Amino acid sequence: MSVGAEPGFVELARLRQRDARMILPLTALAAVGALAWLPGPVVLTWFAVNLAFRLTSDLVCRGLLRLPAPGRRHEIGLAAFTFAGTAAYAALPALFLIQGEPTALIAAMAMSAAIALSAGSELTASRPVALAALGATAGALITGLLFTPGHDGLPASAAALIAVTGMFAYVLQAAFHREAVERRLALALSQAQAQEAKADAANAAKSTFLATMSHEIRTPLNGVLGMAQVMARGPLDPIQQQRLEVIRQSGEALTALLNNVLDISKIEAGQMELESIPFDLAELLSHARAAFLPLAAEKGLDLKLEVAAEARATVQGDPTRLRQVVYNLLSNAVKFTPAGEVRLSAGAGPRGLRLVVSDTGPGLAPADQARLFQRFSQLDASTTRRHGGSGLGLAIARQLCWLMGGDLRLESAPGQGASFIVELPLHPVRELKVEAAPAEAPVGPDPAEGDASAPLAALRVLAAEDNPINQKVLRALLAPLGVEPQIVEDGAQALEAWAAQPWDLVLMDVRMPVMDGLEATRRIRAREQAEGLAPTPIIGLSADAMAHQVEALLAAGMDAHVAKPIDAARLYGVLEKVV
Repeated sequence: MSVGAEPGFVELARLRQRDARMILPLTALAAVGALAWLPGPVVLTWFAVNLAFRLTSDLVCRGLLRLPAPGRRHEIGLAAFTFAGTAAYAALPALFLIQGEPTALIAAMAMSAAIALSAGSELTASRPVALAALGATAGALITGLLFTPGHDGLPASAAALIAVTGMFAYVLQAAFHREAVERRLALALSQAQAQEAKADAANAAKSTFLATMSHEIRTPLNGVLGMAQVMARGPLDPIQQQRLEVIRQSGEALTALLNNVLDISKIEAGQMELESIPFDLAELLSHARAAFLPLAAEKGLDLKLEVAAEARATVQGDPTRLRQVVYNLLSNAVKFTPAGEVRLSAGAGPRGLRLVVSDTGPGLAPADQARLFQRFSQLDASTTRRHGGSGLGLAIARQLCWLMGGDLRLESAPGQGASFIVELPLHPVRELKVEAAPAEAPVGPDPAEGDASAPLAALRVLAAEDNPINQKVLRALLAPLGVEPQIVEDGAQALEAWAAQPWDLVLMDVRMPVMDGLEATRRIRAREQAEGLAPTPIIGLSADAMAHQVEALLAAGMDAHVAKPIDAARLYGVLEKVV
């Protein structure tokens, strides 16, 4: 028995208390039926005795359930009471046997069998209680058989006793079998619960690990990509520009890999949440084409976009995840097509929307197509060396299509290019007056101009950032705007600095010593509400970029979130929007 588990006989007492209202009418019904064979005074006496036992049983059960820690002696007491009560009830079938009429004998055996089966069913809850009931029933039945009139002597009595013994042996065997089955089921359930607990713990540990590693990897990446963006705006000779471009592309590739790993983890854990908002499908596809035009031009590829009239509409769905699917397909098509063209087309399909990304590349054999959507799978080891990639993109794209209620499949043949076909249940909707939030914040002023007369230049900015490298990155990113932030190293210092003077904006890191950014934000919002102050815009700058982490930032009172590594255009756009 596990620690803290309730003894079985206590549960038995609870069941008897609950079933009392059913047993009393059955007892009365048995008494009425007994009048067919027994004198009225005998039946009335039996009913009165059993009524007293039923009422007393209710009191006994109530008392037992009130005990703080019922033990073995209480179980033995319940067994003794059960023996007496069952003997009183089984007296009726014994009297039927002694009466001797054939119909009474049938009624006696039916009642005895019912009492025995009921007692046997209690064996798994308490052996002493069940055996007491079975013993009382057997004693009453044997007594009735011994005093049955008109039997044919010892052989007949022995045969009857053997039959009765067989019945009780069957009842006990069935009860023990049931007990063994329930014990095995309980063990299996316990093992399953233990395995589930282990799985939950492992999943929680994995989520914690991924969140921590995401944060720890994004923090140095912020230094790499942030300074690369700053340096790209300065005077560089061609060789320096090439080297800086290598740094930028490598950093972005590492960021994309990190995002893919997090997406796979969220999909596996069932934590991938989709939004449903109206968005312009043609605009999304146009932006996707524009993003890959430079790369296609470098390779001499023609990147075409064809949007049928029925697809030029506002649809309801998740534009962020659809964009992720389309970008992945276009990226692969441009990457693996040596010459010719890549075509993105959109139109009506059997499920609603049909998107096709086709290319004039080398194509794929049927045996290779099945492997293409497997995680971490590359058709050729040289593919990774020549083109990079982790083999996660297509697996994630297909999973996202499934989550959106659609599918992603491939049609290809060697030497005939490839067509990736996306079918999604996206249908045109009426234009809504409430505009959907843009997937990306609008890009703000061009920081390369360094116009200190711009409205952002006069901002009083308080920044909370404990990492020295990220402090330098933040200063460098804000310098082209003419903004010189005051930087503090933890949430407690941020709260103190905020209270000391008015600020136009607070840039808040999350994971900091002494007091984290979430707690600092909550306290600022509480002070503003208590003192009737206008809320200060707070933007979270954090390497915590998982969906639930961003939700926690916004719930704490932040107005927006910019993930690390910080994209300069994203930061400037959010600054302009929030301020």
